[in-house]
Amino acid sequence: MATRLAPARPTRVLRPEPTPAERRHLRVVPPNYVSVRIRQRRARLLVALAGAAIAAALFGVVAFHVVLTQNQLDLQHLRIQADAASVKQQQLRLQVAQLESPERVVDDAQKLGMVPPATVRYLSPDGTAPTPTTAPTRAAAPKTYASKPPVATTPAGRTAPPKPTATTAPARPTR
Repeated sequence: MATRLAPARPTRVLRPEPTPAERRHLRVVPPNYVSVRIRQRRARLLVALAGAAIAAALFGVVAFHVVLTQNQLDLQHLRIQADAASVKQQQLRLQVAQLESPERVVDDAQKLGMVPPATVRYLSPDGTAPTPTTAPTRAAAPKTYASKPPVATTPAGRTAPPKPTATTAPARPTR
């Protein structure tokens, strides 16, 4: 068996398919036209700025809340101090009232050796001396001492201060 060669085919040259010519898309652009890329860039910038603004607002709210809380704590401490000062003031007023009570003053005077006078003389501005009155005596009065010497009047109608004696106790300053 013999093989025979197949007839040769005519050779074809492969040519690239013709592509349509690129059409340029030219058109008239309005003066305020912004390209898509620029619009996308602006949109990203706007989103970033909005995010930064929201973050700053949240930070501001948190900072305001912290300051408000600190001021509230300061106020609470001041109220506690004011309450303590009010209690102390009430205690001091009670102590002053106890120290100013007539019974306490009389008891302290008796402890210092003071006694009520036997007679009391009242002086008037016109120079006339009213009649002496006897002082009321306390029920539990200790010993009675000699009374002070009478107050002398000067010719001008003024009273002269009494001369100190050995039995006179020093006067306590008054308020």
